[in-house]
Amino acid sequence: MGRKVLITGASKGIGLSLAKLLLKKGDTLVLTARTMESSPHLKELEEISNNFYTINADLSKAEDIEKVYNFTKEKIGSIDILVNNAGRGIYAPLGTETAKSIKEILDLNVFAPIYLTNLFAEDLVANKGTIVNIASVAGRKGFAGLSTYCASKWAVVGFAESVRDELHSKGVRVITIEPGLVDTEWGENLPEQFINYKKSVDMLTPDDVANLIAYAVDAPSHVSLNEVLIRPTNQPR
Repeated sequence: MGRKVLITGASKGIGLSLAKLLLKKGDTLVLTARTMESSPHLKELEEISNNFYTINADLSKAEDIEKVYNFTKEKIGSIDILVNNAGRGIYAPLGTETAKSIKEILDLNVFAPIYLTNLFAEDLVANKGTIVNIASVAGRKGFAGLSTYCASKWAVVGFAESVRDELHSKGVRVITIEPGLVDTEWGENLPEQFINYKKSVDMLTPDDVANLIAYAVDAPSHVSLNEVLIRPTNQPR
């Protein structure tokens, strides 16, 4: 298809699965994560295609976001698709969180997609492009011990809806994907009870979510899956 795509959080999980899928479709990718350039999965990508560029970046920092923007413009020019996938979740019951941990989550999960979208807005409007935001079922339901993470994902949903309202008349699609439990390395400081809960559910795979994203971005330009909640069949909420 020859689209130009930026994927954040692309070194593993959903981002990596999506990168593989889009490379098979002939797209040109810029892939970023904190350890993107040393990812053990780069060879897997190269076996599909060399039509991608990698850059290390901590997207909780404005200067790294700007670095990614400048790198992308230099390597592939304007983009057609922006996938805001990078994110963190830290389990911390109320009263145990620190200013540092709260800020780290909000900077990566909320500030980064907002700032990246602003930087690439001109490209996306010019190309009648697509913005994909990876939110979560936690953007619809609160979970004990994950209040900051849930707040960040509610913010992503609200941001995406506002952007859609602003850009739909300009032909830009805004797609929000809200996965339930996915079998990835997500989650820091998770208690044994939560880990056991995850194991009790037939979790989604990163490929499951990547296939959904690919379906959404491959849809005809007049079709926009604005908000898609995808959960394991046996996950109650």
